[in-house]
Amino acid sequence: MHPDVFAAAALCVDAKKQNADWVQDRLPTAGLEGWAKKRLRKEDVIVLEASGNSFEVAARLHALGHTAIVLESAQAGKIRDNFCNDDRHSAVKLAKVYRSGLAKEVWQPDARTREHREVFFAHRNAVKDATRCRNRIRSFLNEHCVRLKPGVRLSEPAGEATAKAAKAWTALQNELLGEAFEQLRQAETRRKKLERLMVKELVANPRWASLWRLMGIRHRVAFALMAMVGDAHRFATAKKLVGYLGLAPRKTQSGNDKKGHDGGVGKFGRGEVRGLLIQSAHNALIERQSPWHKWGWRLLVKKHRNQAAAAIARKIAVAAWHLLMGHFTPLLEVTDHLRTKLLRLATVLGKEAIRSLGFADREAFLQAQIKSIQLSP
Repeated sequence: MHPDVFAAAALCVDAKKQNADWVQDRLPTAGLEGWAKKRLRKEDVIVLEASGNSFEVAARLHALGHTAIVLESAQAGKIRDNFCNDDRHSAVKLAKVYRSGLAKEVWQPDARTREHREVFFAHRNAVKDATRCRNRIRSFLNEHCVRLKPGVRLSEPAGEATAKAAKAWTALQNELLGEAFEQLRQAETRRKKLERLMVKELVANPRWASLWRLMGIRHRVAFALMAMVGDAHRFATAKKLVGYLGLAPRKTQSGNDKKGHDGGVGKFGRGEVRGLLIQSAHNALIERQSPWHKWGWRLLVKKHRNQAAAAIARKIAVAAWHLLMGHFTPLLEVTDHLRTKLLRLATVLGKEAIRSLGFADREAFLQAQIKSIQLSP
């Protein structure tokens, strides 16, 4: 599938028949529904390779009553010939790969989960934009030997005033600084708006909001898990969720090497969520109140700090799975840490957003969230 055109091939279920029944190329993507009604049968299985628009195409085919399956692109791409790699031949190869059973099927998120993922990636881009704007301002100041004191927040009006008062800038330089700070304000405004949207969605989903019980999980991590995991019940065990996030250590063993060697974590799984969980794990090594603090430091004596952080991140993921499955008991005591976390979430929302949700003030929002968490199974 491409944004404008697509190629399709039909293969028989019988693996002995290698040739395609028919192959079509350069078909308009806009006319997908009309083509499907004309060429496809209800019992056909449509196989797509994972790409930017594969979930949308699958949803359009599901709406017509067809069965559409999305295959993992990395796995399907390994089984290819190096010659004549065009759309017509790729469509035939994709059908053969699915028929062989060697390709992995990708879980297709529902429409709401896809929206959550769009919000999550939009927030990531806003954070990147804000970081780039800060770095450009600091680079500009560094070119003129201007060094701001630690603690100066460039996104605040006081930070902009400090930077502009640090030197006698020319008119052109003032224009450049003003433009750079304006870009930073726009990126920060967009980031804060998306974070408010995250908190609102979590408040509307009490099961996912119950993750706030866990130390190290606030709105960013909880929303990332909600966006990427979608339906937590599709993971039969906590170990499967750990593997999906890429937090399970890899091991390589072959031949006479009986023991093999560990390859660590990373290079597979959902790296976006894994990175956030590892950040939470590093914070747990610093925060003495964290339930994983002592365990992590006992491991830190034997292992590298990054290995200890990855192990703590695994524990957080396992705890999150059990909480989502309803294996935790109702919350009996509200700790100072949880109360502070909920108050910070109220600060992220702001007064107008809190009132739009039906709460009179921060304290009313706090009590409502505590009650929701206490009643969560």
